[in-house]
Amino acid sequence: MEIKFEHVKFIIDKNTPLEKTILNDISFEINKNGVYSFIGASNSGKTAIGDLINALVKPNYGKVIVGSFINDGRRIKNINKLRVETGYVFKNPYDMFFNSTVKKEIEFGMIYFKYKLDKIDLRAVDALKLVGLDESYLNLNPLRLTLVDAKKVALACALIYNPKILILDEYTNGLNNKDKNELVLLLRLLKNKYKKTIILLTKDTDISYQISDEIFLLHKTKLVAKGDKNILRDTQLLKKINLEVPPIVSFIEQCNKKGHEISDHTNILDLIKEVYRNVF
Repeated sequence: MEIKFEHVKFIIDKNTPLEKTILNDISFEINKNGVYSFIGASNSGKTAIGDLINALVKPNYGKVIVGSFINDGRRIKNINKLRVETGYVFKNPYDMFFNSTVKKEIEFGMIYFKYKLDKIDLRAVDALKLVGLDESYLNLNPLRLTLVDAKKVALACALIYNPKILILDEYTNGLNNKDKNELVLLLRLLKNKYKKTIILLTKDTDISYQISDEIFLLHKTKLVAKGDKNILRDTQLLKKINLEVPPIVSFIEQCNKKGHEISDHTNILDLIKEVYRNVF
């Protein structure tokens, strides 16, 4: 499903003393399924990218095209269809919850959008299983879940419609390495088997380096660079825009500075095997 930003500018509190530009003349195009990371430090404008795709906000200038939908400041016809096709998981999952049980939370959107209600119970269970949770969670209060489980429930809420586009805002915050590895496997499944377009809004260069097909770097409201994962090997650029160099990249560089010839890897297990062969 195509996503296209054409010279988009987004301003909040316009014409007030609190006026602030969030995105400034942003243009890019995504026209096939895959994993696309929008990486930037705090206040770089990442969340606004997701909000504009999902039409939660409107651009002040320019336009956002998502499939057949155009977000250009005017009313969008059939906006509910756009919302079904663009699953969105917020930075704080608890902000998404207002029902008393996980079951009601997951099913709410299906009822609201009148989406395949004849299979609602089955789809709720399947959505939970897809994110690594079982049926025992159905009757729990989502507001009392741990952060990691709350993120998984929020993701299940987004996946239950089988959206064409999945947007994850700072999803890896609070996840340990095991959780991140499980997320990488899930994203690969969604991309390869279910042909999803996945948008990661993040400052996590580590997971972006592992999983991304294309990367967009944001800094102070502007899109400053884009390319494949190798853009995250540009240590000078990353430091300039206050982003961490992926640990695996730093490790390989340190090995090579000491005379070892370690090739590029995104998978830590493959890296360990090569280090063992070439260093020890």
